[in-house]
Amino acid sequence: MVPAPPLGCDPLTPSYCAFPYPNDYYTVADPSTATGRRLALPEEIMPPTTGGQRSRPGAFNEMDGFSPGIAAMTHLPGATVTGLATPDTIEDSLLADSPTVILNAQTGERVPHWVDRDEWAVQAKLRMDAGEDKPNFPTLTRSVEELREEQAMMLRPAVRLDDATRYIVAFRDVVDAEGALVDPSPGFAALRDDEPSGDDVIESRRPRFEEIFRILGNAGVEREDLQIAWDFTTASRENNTSAMVHIRDDAFESYPDGVPYTIEVIDDTREGMACRLEITFDMPLYMTGGETGELLNLGDDGLPEQNGTYPYAAAMFVPEAAQTTPAPLVAVGHGQLGAKEQVFGYSELWANYNLAGFGLDHKGFSSDDVPTVISAIIGGDMSVFRAIPERMHQGHLNFLMAMRTIAREAEGGASTTLNQTLANECGGAVLDGTKRFYFGGSQGGILGASIMALNLDIERGLLAVPGQSYNLLLNRSGNFDEYAGQLYQVYGWNALHIQMNLALIQGLWDRAEPTGYSKYIRTDRLPGTPAHDVLIQVSKADHQVTNLGAHIMARTIGGVVNLAPAIRPVWGIEEKTGLHSGSAMLEVDFGNDEPPITNIPHWGDRFPDPHGRAAELAELGPALLGFYETGEIENPCNGPCNEDDLIQQ
Repeated sequence: MVPAPPLGCDPLTPSYCAFPYPNDYYTVADPSTATGRRLALPEEIMPPTTGGQRSRPGAFNEMDGFSPGIAAMTHLPGATVTGLATPDTIEDSLLADSPTVILNAQTGERVPHWVDRDEWAVQAKLRMDAGEDKPNFPTLTRSVEELREEQAMMLRPAVRLDDATRYIVAFRDVVDAEGALVDPSPGFAALRDDEPSGDDVIESRRPRFEEIFRILGNAGVEREDLQIAWDFTTASRENNTSAMVHIRDDAFESYPDGVPYTIEVIDDTREGMACRLEITFDMPLYMTGGETGELLNLGDDGLPEQNGTYPYAAAMFVPEAAQTTPAPLVAVGHGQLGAKEQVFGYSELWANYNLAGFGLDHKGFSSDDVPTVISAIIGGDMSVFRAIPERMHQGHLNFLMAMRTIAREAEGGASTTLNQTLANECGGAVLDGTKRFYFGGSQGGILGASIMALNLDIERGLLAVPGQSYNLLLNRSGNFDEYAGQLYQVYGWNALHIQMNLALIQGLWDRAEPTGYSKYIRTDRLPGTPAHDVLIQVSKADHQVTNLGAHIMARTIGGVVNLAPAIRPVWGIEEKTGLHSGSAMLEVDFGNDEPPITNIPHWGDRFPDPHGRAAELAELGPALLGFYETGEIENPCNGPCNEDDLIQQ
């Protein structure tokens, strides 16, 4: 671990110590890393709780760059978003005169983005003062005027940034509420105008900023127009994926045909089900312990090593139709902080289409992890959050190894424990271990992107109502309300502290969530990993997972088409009419209000949450089955997908 030097606050943004962020000012050279740098965040920039506690920076300083999935943030007191790109006008961010710029420092290529002025706390307060039913945070007693003084300006990339790449961020022509240009900070003005600053930190940075100004000038962004600019370097692929890839490869080398298991037949009489199985696997354990809150068990080389085994279970629905036709295998991911039993929420799908769906817990972010999640976000030390993505490594491995085990056992002949159970307890049902798929909704769709990028046995999967990164999703999710009140209260309802904390933990989260993996699902694949294709199902104006996250995921995966006729154009995603072979996105409009333009949930939507309504769509089942079987799909609607076309009457 590299200790942080005594850098202190960056004087570029004197109104908030940690900003701008991410920022190469808070890195040091490290030739041992893939980027040649390593984070060196001082404790001084860790947001303080109301009691003065700060996070320990050590966990963050292990990273060789910043998350490629966070917003570039600064604080410009009084700034508005007038004339800046929005989620609906992403293309404006690429115009030559765009007031905001994210630039690849090596290629000069502009990064598409939109600008959020953090409105979450302000809008929550306004709604509460107006007597609206949502949200309800009794501890939010600060005034709207106070909250408006603590609004971050956030440039959100519309596609996940490249690995191990230096970027330059620039603001110009940003105005206040009266239309006047916002003044630069004294430190930045001194750099921009080449005038003395009287600040040793500013003076030491002149050579680097001369380079920044030159690169921006070559891209048509003149230094005299700038209100602030800075640079940062993203983390490497190795930083984000090496531990998980090592765990996978080590486990599969040791257990190439799967792991030992036991089976219990559970009494259940669901319609269309031959039997319900509980399969408990003796999984290789790569954690310091098998329960929530444990960390990766690291060896002397810094990589996880096996620490014995631990029992983890899957819940399986074996359809009656498998008694006459072998049923393909479908690994099923559950919703937010849920459990494996959610697989039975799709019983009608498994029964109607003869699919053997089996669910596992997304360990690290499942129901038994709730105490760890709560303690991490309200305990005052955000570095403790590392326990969540680290345990998610074990959760991912469990999905991979469960599919390998069940598939090999299904194809292993009559003597295997699985096939004997099917013959004796399930009416002679048969499973087809050669047909292996993934099905995940909500959190299962989110984390399914990571599982698909890592999978050695599954070629195609459904990612229903997914998104990335969590840093983007949380403020825009109604599900966040349950935890947000506690989190904001701990930090005195200072929204700048909250955005900084969300950015910090995203760097840890990338090692397990799709920001670290979705880029490698189809191309530029992880070592020894086959290509995969996914179907992304999006419910317009989703209350729980913003559509913006699904669109970022689709653009990041690459080659994902929007099945036409589409309900709307989506920037950066090609529309495709007719039969398509490969990865695709299907958007459905259930008639909800348009989503908020800024980073708040659908608090005011007059209609039911469309998040889980895909189960009502009459033709989605056959379309999904066709995609699973052939890798081909087309829009199954009679025109753009909406409730008139698809909802069963």
